[in-house]
Amino acid sequence: MGESWLPPPIFLCSFLCWLVLSHSLQNDPPLNETTTISLREEAIRKILATYDANVPPNFEEDIATRVTVQIYVVSFDSISESTMDYSLTIFLRQTWLDTRLRYDSLPNIEALELDTRIMSQLWVPDLFFTNEKRADFHAVTVPNKLMHVYPNGTVLYSARISMTLSCDMQLQKYPFDDQVCSILLESYGYSTKNVVFAWHESPIVKRSDLSLPQFDLVGWTTDDCTKTYVSGNYTCIRGDFQLSRNYGYYIAQVYVPSVLIVILSWMSFWLDIDATPARISLGLLTVLTMTTQSSGARASLPRVSYVKAIDVWMAMCLVFVFAALLEFAYVNVMARVERRRQTISGNYRPPESGEELGVELEKENGTRAQVRGRRGLSKVSVMRQKARLMDKISRYAFPGVFLGFNIVYWMVYMLWENSNSQ
Repeated sequence: MGESWLPPPIFLCSFLCWLVLSHSLQNDPPLNETTTISLREEAIRKILATYDANVPPNFEEDIATRVTVQIYVVSFDSISESTMDYSLTIFLRQTWLDTRLRYDSLPNIEALELDTRIMSQLWVPDLFFTNEKRADFHAVTVPNKLMHVYPNGTVLYSARISMTLSCDMQLQKYPFDDQVCSILLESYGYSTKNVVFAWHESPIVKRSDLSLPQFDLVGWTTDDCTKTYVSGNYTCIRGDFQLSRNYGYYIAQVYVPSVLIVILSWMSFWLDIDATPARISLGLLTVLTMTTQSSGARASLPRVSYVKAIDVWMAMCLVFVFAALLEFAYVNVMARVERRRQTISGNYRPPESGEELGVELEKENGTRAQVRGRRGLSKVSVMRQKARLMDKISRYAFPGVFLGFNIVYWMVYMLWENSNSQ
């Protein structure tokens, strides 16, 4: 028998090494990805190993940390005159330099994007809103917070916040007013020796399709409002939102209906002076309607001590409809008193119908010259003529005075600039 052939040992070892290397390359991730992940984790570990989140970045150097603030307005949810506040949702963005967070630049990584669980281990400014009533962080589905750390130690911190802020409104021109609602940001615990706030180059940015139901966001201004307390000076920055009210709703729902009610009250001047039930019903109806509308228009307003534009309007409309009712009372008294006198003397006979009354009136007008010359002039006719004359004058006097009031009212409140709201 011939001997069996065996491969040399060197070839067997080479073949086994090739199999092991091939299997390793197929199952392991790419080398650069593994390296990047490990470098990121290593950088975060090194940062947190010696980091103290209880002190500001430049505490040892006795240098104030400059925090740049930007506000991105997501929405204006509501603006309430009754409680004098407004609600909005914003992205609060803060940027500062913390040299303790420096690390070597990593390949393909511009900044370390930290998880919310790691954010709690880093120092953040103690910013609060001075004029805040209520505020909430969003946490669906996770806390809406973001933190990026750049190689030079720059930190970008952003949070989504919904809040209600107080707004001291001046309502003298309501509903033709412009309001300025502020947002005040201040450091609560760190004085200006440790933390200083400053606005970003673009301090306030709003969503491109942002709209408000009753106002137009005309613009905004920013300012520094650093405050001095007993414990020292504390940094503060201020943003003022300039809001202009849209009064189209009030024209349609308040002003036009009230004008129609006033015009309706003038219809009593065209009714006969003997139509007492109709004129009383019309006068009382307009007065009560005007009172109800006035109460409804001011129900959502605060009880301020000064007079508002809508107060002037509703009060004058009520005066006009009430004056129309008083005019009828005066006319009715003029005709009724003399009627009672003639009834007692037996010379008065009430008209049986409106047509008969019209014939009598025509006879009186046609024979006016003869009646004047008679000693037995009927006092009833004289007083009725005075009552009719009062109605005729009122038909033109009331609309004329009301038109004059409208001219003065609209000129004053459209041209008047309220300095308190600037």
